[in-house]
Amino acid sequence: MKKILILLIILGGLIGAAVLYQKQQNAVLNTAASRGVKVRDKLLPDLDITAVKQIRLKDAKSEVNVKISADRKSAKVLERGGYAASLDRINTALSELYEQRIASKQQVGKTAWAEIHVQPPGEGSEGVGTQIELIGEEGKILESLILGDQISTAGGRSSTQFDGGAQRFIRIPNDGDTIWVVSNTFFDMEPKPESWLDKDFFDVQKIKEVTVTPTEAVEGWKVGRPDEVTQEFKLLDAKVGEGLDNTKLTLTSLLSTPTFNDVVPKEKVEEVMKDAISAKILTFDGFTYDIKVAKQSKDGSDRHFISFTVSADIPKDRPPVKDEKEEDKKKADEAFASRKKAQEEKLAKEQKFAGWAFEVSEYTVNNLFKKRSEIVKVEAKSEPVPAPEASAAPTPPAAPATTSSAAPAIPELNPKQISVTTPPVQVPAPAPAKPDLKPEADPNAAPVVEVKK
Repeated sequence: MKKILILLIILGGLIGAAVLYQKQQNAVLNTAASRGVKVRDKLLPDLDITAVKQIRLKDAKSEVNVKISADRKSAKVLERGGYAASLDRINTALSELYEQRIASKQQVGKTAWAEIHVQPPGEGSEGVGTQIELIGEEGKILESLILGDQISTAGGRSSTQFDGGAQRFIRIPNDGDTIWVVSNTFFDMEPKPESWLDKDFFDVQKIKEVTVTPTEAVEGWKVGRPDEVTQEFKLLDAKVGEGLDNTKLTLTSLLSTPTFNDVVPKEKVEEVMKDAISAKILTFDGFTYDIKVAKQSKDGSDRHFISFTVSADIPKDRPPVKDEKEEDKKKADEAFASRKKAQEEKLAKEQKFAGWAFEVSEYTVNNLFKKRSEIVKVEAKSEPVPAPEASAAPTPPAAPATTSSAAPAIPELNPKQISVTTPPVQVPAPAPAKPDLKPEADPNAAPVVEVKK
């Protein structure tokens, strides 16, 4: 009983200490909350999205600047030679920042900023966060904020997205030592130029012919198919005994809705496309793609690039159809006009990619790197089967020898006296039953002796 009482006293002491500690923590938090900037509803209450002309994101290793046009219908990534930026991504980012509400706040002194990664770029290499600057006319900074560590919803600090974190520390320089906590990780706010590119790309459909010309001419090849329904291609420049091994190539979907990882500025295209393989693709829709693909190896890894130009032979008018009804003609004309418009828009869109080089996955272009010796099979030669030799007539079995003394001796025949004439054979008309015909005995033949046993 005494031991139980002692245990209860110890347990009560621990509970009391825990309650006291919690009260002290709450007092600290309340004091921190009462200091600094007054709590507000929105993170950026004064943000005017329409006034933003440029977005700059920067961390300790990289930087990206996205310039928005005056009419806000286009944008470009400055670090990629002015290549088109994704308007969808820009609008999403600005909307998120404009609508972002505050979950809570903390007071953190400058000496502790590095611990939660809200240190601005350029002020040391430790604890640097991602700085976002929204810039207006004449380079004026409208808003600036630094994204810090992600934190878990349970309150524990987390530096990754895989610990259940759904909140993040944010420091706004104009708010001093006040650190805001928001329920958004802003995972797509990356200071990587390739992440902000417009990834819309060309699309090759209904391939008719493919010609590949590598630097080693003997390894070039040309294949085609008669119509778009046929799945297998044939070797159009086949030599005697050669055929295409369709298991080694995937051509029906070649460059169909491809994607790219990054773009090469025009001034560097010649460098990355050195020793490129040339290819020409013709489609049943009249499009012609002149393509170059290259592989560059560095530090044990390969990077693949593609550049291209496109042209198209689009019919201007629909050929007349004899005795076509007016109603059918109207429908056919409307369908032709719609198809013609779609092809013209496709051509105009894809011609804008000329002059650039794009980094793509190996899978996207691996078929164009195939050598002739890798895709050509030697077909077996068909030799005529020799006719079977005429077999000699079977030699009739010799008559059985006789041992009986009663049998007369067979007289010796003079071969010169034997004359056998085969009469002409007439084919009888079909009859219900074939008669059993026996040949007449040859008067000059030797007599047959029947031996009784």
